[in-house]
Amino acid sequence: MIEWTICRDCKSVVENTNVVCPNCGGQVDRHQIGFVKDYFNSVLFLINTINSLKEFYRPIGDVDFESVVYDDLFKWFSYLGLGDDVITDNELEFINELLDCSYVKEDILALSDVKMDNTLPESFVLSQKIDEFTKSFGIGESLCANLFECFRMCGGLFVFVDGTEVDENTLKRFNAFISNLKSRLDMDSTDTLMAKSASNILNEITKETPQAETEESHSLDEYLDELNKLIGLKKVKKDVNSLINLVQIRKLRDDRGIKQPAMSLHLVFSGNPGTGKTTVARLLSKIYHEIGLLSRGHLVETDRSGLVGGYVGQTAIKTQEVIQSALGGILFIDEAYSLNQASENDYGKEAIDTLLKAMEDKRDDFIVIVAGYPNLMDSFLHSNPGLESRFNKFIYFEDYNETELYEIFELMCEEANLSMDDGAKQYLKEYFEAMYEHRTANFANGRAVRNLFEEVITRQANRLALEDEITDEELNTLTYEDFLIEEEDD
Repeated sequence: MIEWTICRDCKSVVENTNVVCPNCGGQVDRHQIGFVKDYFNSVLFLINTINSLKEFYRPIGDVDFESVVYDDLFKWFSYLGLGDDVITDNELEFINELLDCSYVKEDILALSDVKMDNTLPESFVLSQKIDEFTKSFGIGESLCANLFECFRMCGGLFVFVDGTEVDENTLKRFNAFISNLKSRLDMDSTDTLMAKSASNILNEITKETPQAETEESHSLDEYLDELNKLIGLKKVKKDVNSLINLVQIRKLRDDRGIKQPAMSLHLVFSGNPGTGKTTVARLLSKIYHEIGLLSRGHLVETDRSGLVGGYVGQTAIKTQEVIQSALGGILFIDEAYSLNQASENDYGKEAIDTLLKAMEDKRDDFIVIVAGYPNLMDSFLHSNPGLESRFNKFIYFEDYNETELYEIFELMCEEANLSMDDGAKQYLKEYFEAMYEHRTANFANGRAVRNLFEEVITRQANRLALEDEITDEELNTLTYEDFLIEEEDD
């Protein structure tokens, strides 16, 4: 779907890929109107959830709620567009891009007799029933409120799709419908809503707003360099670099219009905890963004608690919310095998089904990485044919050896401006040799190093606190004594 931005001179709404306005040649405001589409998407994931839980949302029966909403939005845009009895190419493109459809002007002109100023659309009638039904369950926010914002914001932008010279009758239609809609909604659930005019919305869109803080962006080469400088993970880095090369070539072929077979980019990261799985996933999200595969390149981390609810209907909503937050990036699910717990009252399967649908529907700008212990992940993937078909790329994270564990500890010291004396270094090498040799099946790797580091700096603090005068060298040095584990009293 096209992201829209606005021309500072003629106020025409254009694609954000334009450097200058194709209508007047003026400067394009690089401030994207992405929040308008966000309103639409926020309603869309609720719509999908409701459709998947028709038995739960009994008040609407077997009605296809998604189709009702799309039909009402189409009528709304058509009603506005026909305010001046003319449907322009910009208006038609806006409708087809936002609703992901392929209407022609004749479809809109056929609705010339539709009246909406004194009518409550069917989608709002159903939304009120759903809000009333779910109020006692405490599920989510008001569906009516979300739908109202969707109609208000998308309609307000549609009015100005051809520029700021808007037909008076079109503005009258917009204002009458929004005011009537607000007055007829249940104000107990929508009392925060404001019925703004289309002109207010244009000002809301075009005014200067502070940009959200974002992480500092780096080049593709810098991210690749950061990946390859990670301690250990030789096989992981080889596999990830091969995957990146494959993705780059596929993107190049796609950009040149060369047909190629579909490929799933969802991944399985298997290995013990503390082996760098989250770090690699975060770098991969940024690399994919730089390649142009992902629109945002962020990483959203979650686990079973972030996806699964405690009663029927809650899980799909929680999962959809997490999916929505991860669109344009990577969703990283740690200990994903816990979604497949075999118990009578478990809703993990509902989360899996919701994820699988999103992985298919949003595959062009959404990647899922599931992670966990090797054996448990293998059982998890074989428990569901949909999981097996979508997760066919595996990257195994081996345990760090004694040398790599020592290097990780050294790196932590460097980042904390600490050094070790010779006795501490020798003790640490022997300690990690014994740790690696006697490691368990669930060895904690980097987490074990982190725990040791925190214990050691605590012992250093306890040692130095007994001294009257402390030099800078003492503050910045870990000694052999700091590594000796004190035996606790029985």
